[in-house]
Amino acid sequence: MEVQDLPRNEAPSKTTIARATGIALAIALLILFTAVLPAEYGIDPLKTGAALHLTDLARANETKPASASRTSAAPVLAPAGVYTAQSKIYKVDTEDLTLFPGDGVEVKYHMQKGAGMVYAWKANGKLRFEFHGEPDQKPNQDYYESYELDDKVGQDHSFGSFIAPTTGIHGWFWENKTNQQVQMHLATAGFYDGAKMYAGDAPEDLPVEDVK
Repeated sequence: MEVQDLPRNEAPSKTTIARATGIALAIALLILFTAVLPAEYGIDPLKTGAALHLTDLARANETKPASASRTSAAPVLAPAGVYTAQSKIYKVDTEDLTLFPGDGVEVKYHMQKGAGMVYAWKANGKLRFEFHGEPDQKPNQDYYESYELDDKVGQDHSFGSFIAPTTGIHGWFWENKTNQQVQMHLATAGFYDGAKMYAGDAPEDLPVEDVK
């Protein structure tokens, strides 16, 4: 019977362990300075982050918007004049008018300075018109303020919004210069307290209603 000696596994020496530890540490430091610091913090002492575009990741993290759950941010104040409170509910008005050739008519609303109104009028033919206003306190009897004017060709519609520059009556004068009758529809909504129609010698009060 033959007896053989088995090979003996010897433990690595302290020198080998120290060498392996040093190599691992060097690799970790290399990764730290070439990748982790440039990508996470923008620190790039070896300039490898810029070459590999890793510093772009750090800048993206810095400019990332705040989380929607963060509620400590202060609101941005809007410019003065954006919001104007009113003491009464706004009113609405609609008018259907027929203008024969040569006819003219005015519809005006009494508004306080700074009050707002939206409007739309349209017709089945062109009407010459002027959108204008007369302050309650005006320097002379003939004084008025013109906002929009087309007294040459005319239009068949106009839509918009309006803020009263003065306290007074504001509205439109329409005139039919064609040889056919023209029908038109006017719709307004705003903070006015009354309306009048001028189609003859004396103005006619128009009923305006609170919005439902």
